[in-house]
Amino acid sequence: MRFILLAGLISATTAHAQPITPSVPPPPLPTATPVAPIVVMPLPLPPQGCVWASRAFSDGAAFCVAASTQIVCKAGKWDAAATEACRAAAPIDAR
Repeated sequence: MRFILLAGLISATTAHAQPITPSVPPPPLPTATPVAPIVVMPLPLPPQGCVWASRAFSDGAAFCVAASTQIVCKAGKWDAAATEACRAAAPIDAR
């Protein structure tokens, strides 16, 4: 008798799962925004020239980078040198 009562109780409480139907359709996925390709253009340099801040400089160009330090373009490379010519120069903000 207990078995019949227990079986009847189980069958009376069984639930049937139903699929959830959304009332609002999901938003569409975002589309990719086209991006222009990055193009690197070679910078025309004078013979034995140097580049500083994306600009070309000829051999012999010089900048004060600190109160007593100057960089000079020599044979295509920047060379740092101590000098008194820059004593009043403020440091360069190279950010």
